[in-house]
Amino acid sequence: MSDSSKRGRSDGTWIAELDICLAKGAEIPEGDTHLLERLARNETPSDLRSEACLSLAADWLDKCSRDHPECDADKNKQAFLPTRIIDVGSPTTPPHLHVTGDGETGKWVALSYCGSADSSFTLNASSFNNLRSGLPLADFPPTLQDAVLVTRALGLRYLWVDALCTFQDNSNDLTVEVSKTSQVYSNAVVTIAATSAETLDDGFLDKREPHFNCSFPWRRQDHPDSVEDGCRTCPVFFRRGRSPLNKDRPRDSRWATSGWTLQEELLSKRLLYYTRREMIWQCRAGKATEPEEEPTRDPTLFSMVKELQDGSDSSEDSKRSMAAKYKVWYEVLKEYVARDLTSENDCLPAISAIADSFHTQLEEQYCAGLWRGDLLFGLLWSLHCSSGGSGPPGRMLRRALLRLFDYQDKHPTLPARKPLTGVSKNRGPSWSWVGADDLAGITWPRESGTFDYLATVVHVEVRDKTHDGFGSIEGMALTLDAPYRHLGLRLGTYSRSPRNPISLVQRALTRLSPLARTRKLAEIALMRPDCLASTTTSGSVIVPSRSKEFTLIQLAKTSIGPRPVLYVLVLQRQKRDKANGAGPQRYRRVGLLRLMPSQPDNDDYIGEAMTDLLEGVAYREVTKKEWPVGTFVID
Repeated sequence: MSDSSKRGRSDGTWIAELDICLAKGAEIPEGDTHLLERLARNETPSDLRSEACLSLAADWLDKCSRDHPECDADKNKQAFLPTRIIDVGSPTTPPHLHVTGDGETGKWVALSYCGSADSSFTLNASSFNNLRSGLPLADFPPTLQDAVLVTRALGLRYLWVDALCTFQDNSNDLTVEVSKTSQVYSNAVVTIAATSAETLDDGFLDKREPHFNCSFPWRRQDHPDSVEDGCRTCPVFFRRGRSPLNKDRPRDSRWATSGWTLQEELLSKRLLYYTRREMIWQCRAGKATEPEEEPTRDPTLFSMVKELQDGSDSSEDSKRSMAAKYKVWYEVLKEYVARDLTSENDCLPAISAIADSFHTQLEEQYCAGLWRGDLLFGLLWSLHCSSGGSGPPGRMLRRALLRLFDYQDKHPTLPARKPLTGVSKNRGPSWSWVGADDLAGITWPRESGTFDYLATVVHVEVRDKTHDGFGSIEGMALTLDAPYRHLGLRLGTYSRSPRNPISLVQRALTRLSPLARTRKLAEIALMRPDCLASTTTSGSVIVPSRSKEFTLIQLAKTSIGPRPVLYVLVLQRQKRDKANGAGPQRYRRVGLLRLMPSQPDNDDYIGEAMTDLLEGVAYREVTKKEWPVGTFVID
């Protein structure tokens, strides 16, 4: 049972924390003073269309608007209505599409949902007149029917649904309206998050099946003989309590793992989640769940973004404030890259509205998922090809060495992560994280020290398709001045098992003797390739079998405790074509190196010791003499 006055043990550990709610309809005799009787008053109705559920949602909104000044600082100022919006009508008046006039203002609800790409119920040239004239509510798909009912219950007139308010057969209209997404969600009074609806045909107000995890027997002290054995049994629903162990948003749905819904969630003023088990309210004041009425504050990504939007800079701590804003951006990216995208063209558009919102705070150039003022740190992303997550770069080398010395059984390799499907390696510039093959494996350095940047950003050239700087791009070239060195590598063909996800360069290490070729190995020891190799039907991975020349450029240095760390970008020359034949040599980023000197007192097992040895030799090789500085144009 939840106890808000005790937040964990004194030693910092946590125990299970549960809320217990009695199922709707369970009989509790009057006068029973037992704990379970008191819990029974916190009923969770199984029918989300019930007066109790709809009233609770309306009460949450009413109390938030009335009692939370931080949630509605501009409540007396109505926003301009979107280009088109659904007028939900009334029980006797059918919903219809309203085309707004110039300067028309109002209040609306936004719907966030996972729709089917092939849904026939959309706004297009042939459906426009019917939607504008009005259709019976029964003709709408169940998810949209439910959204209309909730909007009416909240006492609001307008509902914005992307599929019905944007022409789905007009690419120009789609481009224009997608660029307005930030304003649509940030100015909506509340956003309905239909997390339990997998498609438009599912609905989210269907009767909930009671989640009876167990039956809870209790004894009535005042009537011990009222039931057999003096005990009464009643089914109860257990809900996870509030603790840092619980995620800050529902995770058991397609909606919660969609790349598109993240910006709809984070930009909203308020959120009304309809999950499979309960309703959840989220606003700047915190989060509330059934049957609770008052929100409680918990640190979430939503709250971090809202604090950034509400903050004001002062000249004396402007630098620290900017660093905090960049940190929130990387937290957003961390969440975003873990989500699913279905189209190779969605990577930047699906986060464009959040970027637009951040641009208001940062007031600097947006560079394909990164920011000009923090671009050099942004370039330090790396791709983890395994499910090992965000472990140290040396882990991949360590696995190679373990296999070389038959340490497989003692230190098994984790299963491979499944690369993001349907995404092309050509969707973004190679130097940005959007150009990686597997977004789910992207991380940034976790070192907390200060970074000393050795490269300088000279110019960023953007060719975007939407002309707002936040959506799809046709190309983006980055020009850097940096210390450089050329290096030749030789790679070969190898077979990759799903249980041995190792990078191309790291696999090449297993074909050589680390003792005889230490220096050569050290030069490529911590290579983190940005792109996964293509696979044949037999599962073989094909890599170049001839020597290739790569260019290393020193990007930044920092420290982990007393040990300095050096980050080096690995570039590859591009072939000249007619378009750039007369221009400067152009490069593509292919990986990242992280190097540091050897540590005398290291673990004694062979993988750790050899990894540290190679890191140390590579670090000394790179830093023993000053590198010349050159200019590099990276696509």
